[in-house]
Amino acid sequence: MRNRGFEIRRDGARAEIVLDRPDEANSLIENFWVEFPDAIQELDRDGDVRVAILRGEGRNFCSGIDVALLERFLENGGAEIGRFRANLRLMVLRMHETMSAMEQARFPIIAVVQGACIGGGLDLASGCDLRVATADAYFCVQEIHMGLVADLGVLQRLSALIPPAMVRELAFTGRRLKADEATRLGFVNRVAPDIEASLGVARELAADISAKSPLAIWGTKEILNDFDRRRIEDGLRYVAAWNSGMFMPEDVQKSVAAAKRKQPTSYRNLLPVDAPAIPQGRTTVKGLTDVQ
Repeated sequence: MRNRGFEIRRDGARAEIVLDRPDEANSLIENFWVEFPDAIQELDRDGDVRVAILRGEGRNFCSGIDVALLERFLENGGAEIGRFRANLRLMVLRMHETMSAMEQARFPIIAVVQGACIGGGLDLASGCDLRVATADAYFCVQEIHMGLVADLGVLQRLSALIPPAMVRELAFTGRRLKADEATRLGFVNRVAPDIEASLGVARELAADISAKSPLAIWGTKEILNDFDRRRIEDGLRYVAAWNSGMFMPEDVQKSVAAAKRKQPTSYRNLLPVDAPAIPQGRTTVKGLTDVQ
């Protein structure tokens, strides 16, 4: 089997989805984005799974999108700019499916987070139903450090989970939200000293959930998700359109290079907003521009 960055382990009514690239902090490679939603749908299909645990091997839960994959997004292969940006929008929408698959599953998913949970890793954790964290866990909207607007749903889902002012602070600054603060805000359900203890807490929750009527659990999850689903879906469509139009290769390239060097960088200012000038030799008629 080709490397997809995760594996599935089954234990009766419980499944464990394990991110298995610990040497790369479980960063999310291209095959992950293709195969993860299919794996969730396969678990959901037969009806035997009543709860799943999503966790990472090693010291960190997930460091987000693989940097090599991010660098590939900067290459348009000489494609015409309009077509390149239209394809970029399609790609972002397909990546949304990876996160949305967890919400659409009929069973709850519990994230167990240790160490770093940043960028796309925070998207994964936000897409789960419950979160258990180790005392050393931290969460970060890493995209702002990379010259990007976070576009995989974390802005929308965090806004449904914690106070809006805190979402703005985290999204604008990219500061680390530590496990104890995340618990006070209601983002994390439980904190345990280490990964073994956190897994124990998650498995106890899983056992409790799996003992309930799976039909009642499915219905409860569906109703809870429906409360925010339309607002989240509207936000996802908007951010896909925004990033396809405003994706800034220069800023991202600077950010990636600075991250590799572990040095700060600087960015150009926005352009001034001026009234548009009508070029000489042209006149407007009913809102259209005609050559005289």
